Amino acid sequence: MAGDLSVSLRAWPTVKTEDQSLSFLIARINGQKGSFRNVTEQSLEQDVRSFEAGEVHDSDNERFLEEKPEVTKSRKDEVLAGRNEILKQIGQAQNDSGQALDFISLLLSRHIPKQAEATISPYLKQHLPVGTLGVEIMQSPPKSESRRTDNELISTGWKLQSLSATANSLLASATRLGAEMEQEAKHWEEVLLVQKKGWSICRLPRERHNLGVRYGFAEAAAEYRDRGLAALRRNDDGSLFLDLGLQAPVSRRLRVTVKQRSRTIASSLIGMDVENEDQSVEDSIRRARNAIYDEELYHEMYREARSLTNRGIQCMTEGITIPLEDERSLTVDLANPSIERNGVADGASPYFTDRYLARAFSLACKLLLSHAHRQNYNLRTRQPPPLTERKPPRPVYSILRPLLALLQQQSAVNDHSSFLHSVSAILERADLTMMVEPPKGVLGVLGMMDLKTSTDEPLMETLAAATCSPLQAQSKITMPSASSSLMVYIRTHVQGTEYKIVIDTPPNSSLGQLPQETSFTSAAEVENHVLHLLTLDLVSLISTENKRWQILSLHEGQLSTDTSVDGRLEILSISLEKSKLLVSCYATNKDGDVVRSSVSWIPGTEDHLALRDVVRTIGAEVVS
Repeated sequence: MAGDLSVSLRAWPTVKTEDQSLSFLIARINGQKGSFRNVTEQSLEQDVRSFEAGEVHDSDNERFLEEKPEVTKSRKDEVLAGRNEILKQIGQAQNDSGQALDFISLLLSRHIPKQAEATISPYLKQHLPVGTLGVEIMQSPPKSESRRTDNELISTGWKLQSLSATANSLLASATRLGAEMEQEAKHWEEVLLVQKKGWSICRLPRERHNLGVRYGFAEAAAEYRDRGLAALRRNDDGSLFLDLGLQAPVSRRLRVTVKQRSRTIASSLIGMDVENEDQSVEDSIRRARNAIYDEELYHEMYREARSLTNRGIQCMTEGITIPLEDERSLTVDLANPSIERNGVADGASPYFTDRYLARAFSLACKLLLSHAHRQNYNLRTRQPPPLTERKPPRPVYSILRPLLALLQQQSAVNDHSSFLHSVSAILERADLTMMVEPPKGVLGVLGMMDLKTSTDEPLMETLAAATCSPLQAQSKITMPSASSSLMVYIRTHVQGTEYKIVIDTPPNSSLGQLPQETSFTSAAEVENHVLHLLTLDLVSLISTENKRWQILSLHEGQLSTDTSVDGRLEILSISLEKSKLLVSCYATNKDGDVVRSSVSWIPGTEDHLALRDVVRTIGAEVVS
């Protein structure tokens, strides 16, 4: 019965692929060489040399190595095959564990038969009696003193080696832990420094174990608000760097260039700092914020410019073009500051006003976008309107419209100041005094505004609101007679420029019969009206100071002499233009012929005659 006992002591079976099994390798060798006895060292060397020379043509080997036809199995067959394999492994494990339990129980049945019989299988009880398997402790052979000493030395050496390896491992771990602590301390120190600078630190939505910084603007458009978040990664030395992900590695900034006849003469990016590799993480965050802000600004300006084509603005792929005076234009686009520094230096404008205009226009655009964000915030914090099915459209920001009004206002002020200076120079040549208080420019108008606000509203927001409101400038003209004055108001809004002239004169004067307030829509009408009022004042001044001349036609600027004295008629005509003052006298001589004499005053001429002297003597010269 002892021969019928089968005890399995096999190791846990390993799963091998078909190509690595022994049967496959033996079949492969038999297919290539026929049998193992045909495989010799000389034949293998010959095969290696033939393979290196490219002369291998073994038909049997090629036939054996042909690809086996792939057998496609369905998902159901694969599941059933896997189930059968699992059941097979479970059955084998159960058999092995049962045989091991029978072996241990039969071994213990000699000493504790009652306890052992409870765990012996029924099959083993039928074929083997209890207590037939035993075990004895055998005495190990005695060891010599030298062997014992060697064993102790070997044991001591192994212990020392293990202790030395453990100490080295602990020292290496301590060194690595110290370096990791320094890197971690440096990492969190820079994180706290970024937070102290006012940047918002948060967890990344899809990487909860990493920190990020939010540098975007909460009131920006959705496509730019979501891009305002970047991860803060750690370098090998523990320092921080900003991971912008899929965004462009080179930031583009808003560029405003002044062109004259298609030649760039000024740019707003000249003098701007260029990115470098040694910049701090705070500089990287600031540059990323400025870049995304400029991208949103250009996008909103392009949206607005498409509705302003009737005012001469062109929207092209290269950028937004705004026409100016003197064949100049403003071009707004996005560019790399480093490329701009190298590309515009040759054509730079020698005038400070062009560079100032480009930089001021760029800063004003950024200020107005910030004002639009503030308006979005105020609208979002108010009580929401009733819910409707239609989603309200995103409004178009007013960025270009206020700036166009500023440029138009500045142009109108410059033209009016130039006109007043020219007329004042003409009258000064005629020894007449016209006191002029020229209108202030855009910066002067903004500076005179009341910018005192409460502590809740920033000063820049108040300045932006003042920029969006209609601008007004005024000039005061004191007439040569010093008894009357004019106030010229220049008001510019989004729709255009309006002019208004207010006359301050005594009721009994010649100007008192005219309307006190007159409105105009063009600068030419204002200039003609001011010249007309000055002509009326000159006619009134001549008739007042020289009793010889009497007003013949006030609005036509004509005076005449008294015909009752000598029976001759003399007519004096006053004509004031933007470029000259002309005084003409028409009189009859002794023969009865009409003789014309005229005197003109033009700025830049060398002669200097007083109008009063000319009026007093011009009639006598004609008669003689």
